Amino acid sequence: MSENNRKPSIHGYEIHHSTCYGCGKENQIGLNADFTFDEESGEVKFNYLFKQMFNGAPNFVHGGILSTLLDESMGALCFHLGYIVMTDTMGFKFHKATPVERELFIRAWPIKKEKRKVFLECEIKSLDGSILYVKGEGAFHILPPRFFSEKLTGEKNSVALDLLNINKLHRAHLFERIGS
Repeated sequence: MSENNRKPSIHGYEIHHSTCYGCGKENQIGLNADFTFDEESGEVKFNYLFKQMFNGAPNFVHGGILSTLLDESMGALCFHLGYIVMTDTMGFKFHKATPVERELFIRAWPIKKEKRKVFLECEIKSLDGSILYVKGEGAFHILPPRFFSEKLTGEKNSVALDLLNINKLHRAHLFERIGS
């Protein structure tokens, strides 16, 4: 199928490896999150239920797990926008203890792109939006496409690189919309 006929990615697992801690379907101890891209808003948005095994304090999610899910959410958004990235900086404000075994709403959105960096924000809220548990921000280094060819080999990575290019082509307007 040619690049022009392929659709951009919608789910994190479409572009990432199967053992990824965040989205990998074959990672039995991972988060197994979806990182769904919303074409209309230009955001990653999905519901997520933290399992009991992610406890920090009893019945509340460990802060490192919350940070990891939000890092992965922002990174997946970058991939959906067509960029290979690595985390530069992140910061989080933990507003309220986040419960395990309760479905929550996760969201990440782009703020701006400057030279070789993408800046994003993210949050975890109750499903109805009335409770803000965590709010965060991150900056991500944009890696050159050769990263895939030099560091990662194989057919799956070739497909992923093609998909990144399709994502970038289809979604370039999103940064124009937010003024970057």
